[in-house]
Amino acid sequence: MIAFWTTYGFYLWIGSGLLIIGLLIWIGRLSKRLSAIDQRYTTLTKGVDAEHLEDIWLQRSLQVAHHDDQITALEREVRRLGRSSLHHVGLVRFNPFGDVGGDQSYALALLDGEQSGVVLSSIYSRSGVRTYAKAVQRGQSTHTLSEEEVASIAQALGQFTSVESAAQPATTGGNS
Repeated sequence: MIAFWTTYGFYLWIGSGLLIIGLLIWIGRLSKRLSAIDQRYTTLTKGVDAEHLEDIWLQRSLQVAHHDDQITALEREVRRLGRSSLHHVGLVRFNPFGDVGGDQSYALALLDGEQSGVVLSSIYSRSGVRTYAKAVQRGQSTHTLSEEEVASIAQALGQFTSVESAAQPATTGGNS
C-alpha cells in the first residue's frame, strides 16, 4: 500500500485538487443563478401579499391576450395590404412591324394578388413610340387586348413556363 501511495499519491492529490476546484466553480455558478432567481422573485412579490399576486397574474394574462388580439389584427392588415401589392409580372417583347428590326415593342402586365392591375404596351415604329395602358380586373380587361397583351397577362399569372412560350403566340399574330 505504501508503494501505491509513493507511486500514485502525487497524481491522486492533483486529481483531487482539480476536482475540488471544479466543484467550487460549479457551486459558484449555481449560487449566482439562485441569487438571480431570488432577486426576480423578490422584485415580483415586492409590496404584494399572496392575495394580490393572483390579481397581478390575471392582469398580466389579460395584457397578453390583448396583445395577441392586436397581433392578429396587424396580421390581417398585412395580409390585406399584401393582396394589393405587386405579385405578378409578365413581359412579352415582340416586333409588330416587319420593317423595324428587333423586338423593341413590349407588353408588360403588372398585377396584384387579386389579379388586378394594368397592362402597359409600347409599340415601337420608325416614326415613333406609342404607349398604352389598359386596366385589368381579376385577370380580364374591359378594353380589347392584343395577343401580346393577353400573353403578358398569361405569363404574369404563371400560365406559361418561360418568356419564349408566352411570346410564341404573340410573334405569330404580331406580323400580320
